[in-house]
Amino acid sequence: MTTQTGLSTGLLTGLPDLGAPLTSLPGAVFRGFDDNGLAVAVPDDLDLERQADGSAALLVTLVRGDEPPYGRIEAGFAVGTRLPEIGAAAVAQGQIIRLAEAEVRGGVLEFTARLGRVAEQVLVPAFELAPGLLARARVAAILSPEAATLAARLVEDATLLVTATLRLTLRAVAPRLPLAVTVDPHDLAVRLAGRVGEGAALSLEELGEALDALLPGQREGRAETLALRLKELLARPELSTAIRYRLRSPDEVARGQEHVDLAVPTAVLVDRVVSLDPFLAARALSGGSLDRHVRRITVPSLPAGHVSVEFAANLPEPVSGLLALFADLRVPPAPPLRPQQVTAGAALDPPGRTGTAHVVLAPGEESHLGELGAEVRLRALLDVPEVPEGASRVPGPAELAGPWQPATDRHLLLGPAAFPLPLTVVRASEALTALAVAEVVTAEGRTPARLDAATPLAAVPRVPGDPPARVVIRPTGPGRTIELPVDGRDRLDLDIVTLPGFGAHQARLACRKPPVQVEWRAEGDAGPPRTIRLQGEGEIRWIATSPFQPGVVWRVATGGVPGAPGQWSAPVAPADGLVIAVDPPEGIVLNGVEAWPDDAEPGVWTYVPPGPFLDRLPGGGRAIGLVEAGAVAFLQVTTRLDVPDQDRDTMRRGLPAGSDLRPAPVTVRRVAVEVRTPDGGWAPVAEGTSSGLPPWTTALSATLDAAQAAAVKAALGGARDRLRLVGELTAPAGVTVRTRDVADLLEIQ
Repeated sequence: MTTQTGLSTGLLTGLPDLGAPLTSLPGAVFRGFDDNGLAVAVPDDLDLERQADGSAALLVTLVRGDEPPYGRIEAGFAVGTRLPEIGAAAVAQGQIIRLAEAEVRGGVLEFTARLGRVAEQVLVPAFELAPGLLARARVAAILSPEAATLAARLVEDATLLVTATLRLTLRAVAPRLPLAVTVDPHDLAVRLAGRVGEGAALSLEELGEALDALLPGQREGRAETLALRLKELLARPELSTAIRYRLRSPDEVARGQEHVDLAVPTAVLVDRVVSLDPFLAARALSGGSLDRHVRRITVPSLPAGHVSVEFAANLPEPVSGLLALFADLRVPPAPPLRPQQVTAGAALDPPGRTGTAHVVLAPGEESHLGELGAEVRLRALLDVPEVPEGASRVPGPAELAGPWQPATDRHLLLGPAAFPLPLTVVRASEALTALAVAEVVTAEGRTPARLDAATPLAAVPRVPGDPPARVVIRPTGPGRTIELPVDGRDRLDLDIVTLPGFGAHQARLACRKPPVQVEWRAEGDAGPPRTIRLQGEGEIRWIATSPFQPGVVWRVATGGVPGAPGQWSAPVAPADGLVIAVDPPEGIVLNGVEAWPDDAEPGVWTYVPPGPFLDRLPGGGRAIGLVEAGAVAFLQVTTRLDVPDQDRDTMRRGLPAGSDLRPAPVTVRRVAVEVRTPDGGWAPVAEGTSSGLPPWTTALSATLDAAQAAAVKAALGGARDRLRLVGELTAPAGVTVRTRDVADLLEIQ
């Protein structure tokens, strides 16, 4: 018997919890599973992207000639949520939450036209979209001869409705119920087919009702949960924009015993449907006409055996580092009429990324290209520092080829799956680019993409095996820089309200000698301060409308310390369980390290570990070494955060007689070795956490390329600003980040 227990809860963290909707917020918003401070918005909006001139991103191409007409629709669809409204509502309600958008796993798009009150005709049949094409990217679809003829009519007649319907699929956590059932999947499939018909297409509600009737026991609300949990086992989604699931044949469903515990958190796939009329939206932005969005082409007739093949790349644009893009076609031999292979290709230049090649086949073959075993691929000239294993590499740009795919028609549409490398689509919202610039920075310090108001989207190729890149977001005005990991995702949407720091926050102010009156206000707020009178501790709440200035500033007005009012503090960043001591004890500096008396233990002084340092070997040497083996170099480093015991003994002599000295309890968030990159930045070559106990040692190792090895050797030889240690830790007073130049450490230690 197998048991459906779901994934480890750690793998579910942050997914929208369908059992915990946040109904007080607009749109479809759910609490993040296992993260009560996270609100996840589910897409509920579809619009046309705007081009630089403000017009809609829509182009209809109609081609005519001796052959039946055909065409293509290209549209820049923007799939999104009502994040600004959700963020404003959360702020107004004082909800202390972080916002995120649900990650879309893929979609199905279909165009239909309504020719009357009832009659509806498919303009473009439903086809699948990869996640990268759902983040404000161009989507292209081929129009059949019948659809092209209809599209020409739709362009002229503004009274006819066109609907683009998009079915989105995303992961979520199913609602939980205190109920468990044990089923034989094959037996259940047989009974289900007997009830609704073998191979029936059911909505989620219909599937849930049928399962609820067939399974023992009754409990209100279990039908939906049963359908979500069992639909992958018993059905498959239809390639359609309607949310329907086609029952599997009972012969496809294995026999056995499946224990389904509805109380166990489990990831499921759920669907959402959004739609709009793209022609109507384009007309609204173009003064009622579609003329600028229509291109008509007439092609000449060709001799027998000659065929014109049209290629179109359906990629998110721009692709970082893409210098040139080509499409290749090959048609295998077909003896005796054509004993040789036929090859052809075309350059796919921006902005349209389309091209045409003329192919000479045997007479009669031109209308059967899809039956000849023809294949097509994309080939790209990319400016990337490294290429996948096995690819040729010479100094300068690299030429990479994507996989061969069947060429089923003379009008070939090539999407991200045909591109040589996987792509991560990064999009910055208009609200974000009004305040900041975002850069994608690779592990070696390159910046392949920069997002701003003029270029809010970029597709960044990922080289398999490379360390993950990060996004660095720098405000154009005052405030902090924010960094986010890319982590190999297909899509990353950036918006003000989803960045860490936006929204409502809280902290506790604490004083040692009450009463103390404190003035405070949100960082960046120029209005009058608010006041709180402390008799020990008190809670404050504030709202950060900018993630770049999310903190709070404060000053003592009366009591606690002499002088009123005091100077404003530096901004204190929000954090879970944040406590701000407004009258900390007066510290003393011991051998360059500040220590403070511990109120909980008289006679004990504490200090924040001042590292990172290089640890010492038993013989007294520094724990850093570089081993070179041909073209490969290995770096080994052991760091520590605390001072050596003998240094602590020296510090202790500066305390009053009978006092003890201890490091404060800290949590090490990150220790890294970083090298200076050619562009002047810093890139980690190795990173980790620590042992968790004093002296908080961390053993790091890395394989270095030639440039990194050169930087390490220079630092070991005494050159500064080439290699550094970075330590990030959480101390009682908050998060502290320290950097140490390795050359300085070698000299001091």
